[in-house]
Amino acid sequence: MRRALVLASVALFGLVAPPATARDGSASRGKALARATCARCHGIGSRGVSPMPEAPAFRTLARRFPIDDLADILVEGVERRHPAMPAFRLDPSDADDLTAYLKTLRR
Repeated sequence: MRRALVLASVALFGLVAPPATARDGSASRGKALARATCARCHGIGSRGVSPMPEAPAFRTLARRFPIDDLADILVEGVERRHPAMPAFRLDPSDADDLTAYLKTLRR
């Protein structure tokens, strides 16, 4: 009886819980990545200006671009947008983390 109840609970949870996807990222890891690699030029928080005027604040990017599409762009590689911007490419898990963080800035 108890085994049947556990199996029924697991089956019901599978029907109710949203499926995890490969695109799920960690906003906290994304924020740490942004702080370590982007913050010297970009404003990465929900307030404040970018240290470098040519570099848009992340909250602006979060509102201007479809965030889910941005992950693919980050993996394919970003070319320089202004002279001080380095060309770079993120691995898929870092791109997912960074975009998860950017989604928090849309709120």
